[in-house]
Amino acid sequence: MSDRTIGILGLGIFGSSVLTALAKQDMNIIAIDDHAERINQFEPVLARGVVGDITDEELLRTAGIDTCDTVVVATGENLESSVLAVMHCKSLGVPRVIAKVKSQTAKKVLEKIGADSVISPEYEMGQSLAQTILFHNNVDVFQLDKNVSIVEMKIPSVWAGQSLSQLDLRGKYNLNVLGFREQENSPLDVQFGPNDLLKEDAYILAVINNQYLDDLAELNGSLSTVVG
Repeated sequence: MSDRTIGILGLGIFGSSVLTALAKQDMNIIAIDDHAERINQFEPVLARGVVGDITDEELLRTAGIDTCDTVVVATGENLESSVLAVMHCKSLGVPRVIAKVKSQTAKKVLEKIGADSVISPEYEMGQSLAQTILFHNNVDVFQLDKNVSIVEMKIPSVWAGQSLSQLDLRGKYNLNVLGFREQENSPLDVQFGPNDLLKEDAYILAVINNQYLDDLAELNGSLSTVVG
């Protein structure tokens, strides 16, 4: 078992989906929810499951939240509860607290009181859908924040046989290459140089500023027969 410990406060639809995804990884998970049936449902994959109020600082301490390196405050319905949970987690010394919100007002409040990251699942889903439509499923776009995304796409045949220095992807498309895959879902190779030749049918992973996504979509549209 990993020495990483993740806390999840609230096991509604969002919290449960986060827990399910994390349970597939090698880490300890502490979950707290005020519904016993939710805790019981995930008991087999939990290092600790506690039924109780996430706004109770002493309960959080007893549950071991102070041992977590990251805590997800997954309940966004009640702003007061989210505020208290975030404040208590920071008071207990949790290095990274991620909070779910329902509105921009709530986002500002939670950021003010110390949340390290504030997310709106509805917004993120909307962004993901928009990118899917934009790129016709030919390019995977993972939005890191409002300014930066990671993109993964099959190398266009017109790029194959040329080197990164020849293509000048940073200058032409603002693509900062992270690595390559021999085929879809194969291990990422990050050992490459400016003179290495790109291989047809391989995949490229790169960071891009969001303001250049339209340019990439235009490229993708013009090469739709060879991308994806």
